[in-house]
Amino acid sequence: MSESSPNQALFDKILEGKAPLPLRSAAARGALPLPRVLLTRLHLHLMEDPEPEVRKEAEASLEAMGEEELRDIFADPECAPEVLSHFAGKASREEALAELLVFHKSVPDAALSVVAAQGNASIIELVLTNQERLLACPGLLDQLTVNPALRPDQRGRILDLLDRFIKGAATEAPAQAAAENEEIEVKDLQEAVRMLNVDVGELFASSEILDGEEFEEAEDPEIRSAYQRILILNTAQKALVAMRGGREERLILIRDTNKVVSLSVLRNPRVNEPEIENIARMRNVSDEILRTVGTNREWVKNYSVVLSLVRNPKTPPGISTNFISRLQNKDLKMLARDKSVPDVIRRMSKKTFDVRTQKSKTSFKKK
Repeated sequence: MSESSPNQALFDKILEGKAPLPLRSAAARGALPLPRVLLTRLHLHLMEDPEPEVRKEAEASLEAMGEEELRDIFADPECAPEVLSHFAGKASREEALAELLVFHKSVPDAALSVVAAQGNASIIELVLTNQERLLACPGLLDQLTVNPALRPDQRGRILDLLDRFIKGAATEAPAQAAAENEEIEVKDLQEAVRMLNVDVGELFASSEILDGEEFEEAEDPEIRSAYQRILILNTAQKALVAMRGGREERLILIRDTNKVVSLSVLRNPRVNEPEIENIARMRNVSDEILRTVGTNREWVKNYSVVLSLVRNPKTPPGISTNFISRLQNKDLKMLARDKSVPDVIRRMSKKTFDVRTQKSKTSFKKK
């Protein structure tokens, strides 16, 4: 269909929110002269329409679609990713639909994850055939490993694939540790899991660096360079580098959303007190990181670490409340007025400060 055709103009007008109610209603009912693949995309769009009746008609049109219609839609190269995602649950129950979805050029990771988690053994087989996509989206492996329909032979193939994945981590890990002659050697999957002390599923869950743009634009060229190297690593590689890498790698990987990666930074033998103080202040790390810092007896001997944990609103209250009694009066007074910390921290700080100052006044009067 030409972009300048009247039908395309109708389609664009509806997507842009410029169509009048009668036109939107006709689209919701499927009464426009448009290809089914475009009408389906409009149905999804109109499920968010401000007019309740239009939303109802669009939803009814989607629910009325049978397997034959969906096959035609999935087979169309122009089928939109959101359409594939919407019907992923249905595809996970129909092998013919699943095959079209899994191999569609526009299939998003979210749709594949649904099929991987809910499909039967035959559908799992379809997902397993695309190894490049599996390694590019580690979350798919995680979904497959928890699917109860996974056969033992399929599980073995996944482990073989992960073995190669881990060996790649050993040969491709960036150079900070290697530069100091501390090369990471990993022979197989079992050894990597043992080294990191994690489950396979955790090792291959999704992973990204929070607020990574900060490192991309950093003034320090070494940090920028480290960040660029880390961007091309898979989750297993990141975890291994976090456990053995240098200052720049640790600074970046502590912000990884995968807890195996970020917690591996705290297991790095080169981590020092100034770094722990900095981590305790960070508001873009997971609460699991702050909990681990707060339960380490050596690290919490440092007053700056303790104060930073209490002042950090991301610290779990079950950790930070333990340190209120150790704080100096000037810090308690400040925390009692700090609206960025949880209410329980403000109340406990004020109460502790009041009790101390009252005792001090009483003691002074007695003298």
